Parts: sequence; structure tokens; C-alpha cells
Amino acid sequence: MLKINSDLQGDVLNLELNGSIDENAQFAEQVGEVSASEVHVICREIPRINSVGVKAWIKFFQTVSEKGAKLVFKECSTAIVEQMNLISNFRCGGEVESVYVPFTCEDCGHELVGLFNAEQIKAANFEIPNLQCSKCHSENAEFDDIKEEYFHFLMD
Repeated sequence: MLKINSDLQGDVLNLELNGSIDENAQFAEQVGEVSASEVHVICREIPRINSVGVKAWIKFFQTVSEKGAKLVFKECSTAIVEQMNLISNFRCGGEVESVYVPFTCEDCGHELVGLFNAEQIKAANFEIPNLQCSKCHSENAEFDDIKEEYFHFLMD
């Protein structure tokens, strides 16, 4: 079940999303009227989103965008990245500030994610450095996807 924590700081509305986005998602009811000039959407705690959830997401954020608010998506989970790659208007005209990237440790097989800034990913030509494994502490946790597919939404 989706929970949305909202925090208005000046003219920026921060929305922290937590939980699955599905047929029970009620963005408008949980957030209310949006009058801020910027809306920052923090997506780190979104483990999955289904097709009905995608429709609810687009309906809500498209309305916010059409009212003139700038959308900024932060800490996008791998589930959100997947939707950005599949659905062309999933961002509703918003920009992506940062995304979680999947890694697998070559030494112990542990799966983990690392947070990266979208502009830095583009500047590095989508070459993602290895991370330190949080389980065995080796420096051999490698990006675990195909860069042209995982970062497709950033390549346009």
C-alpha cells in the first residue's frame, strides 16, 4: 500500500513515496491540491508498480505538470527506472535527478544498489564504477544490467 509523506518547504513540495503503487494508489487524495512551483518526488522506497499504478501515476503527475509545477524525480528505485524505460510519458515532463543502480558482487554474489546522480551518469558516458560490497567489503560489486537498456531513458 502506497504511503505519501508531503512536506512543503517554501515553494517546493517534497513528496516521499513509500510502498507499492497499484490499484489502491490514491495520489490526489493523499497529496491534496498542489500549488507549489516545484514538486520533488522521492522514490527510493517504491519496490514495484503495476499497470493500474502507472495510470494513476501519470494521471496525477501530468495534472501537476499541466498546472505549471516543475517535477523533479529523486532517488528513483529500480522499479521506477524500469517504468521510465517502458512508458515514454512516465516522467510527465519532469527531470530525473538521481537513480538507484543495481550491482552484484563478483566475489560473494551479494546484490546491492548504489545511488547515482543522473547528470554525472551522462557525463561519464554511462560507465558506472564498481562499488564496495556491503557484505564482503570487496571492491568488486559491478553494475548488473545492460547500460543501453537500464539508462535508455537518460539517453534521449
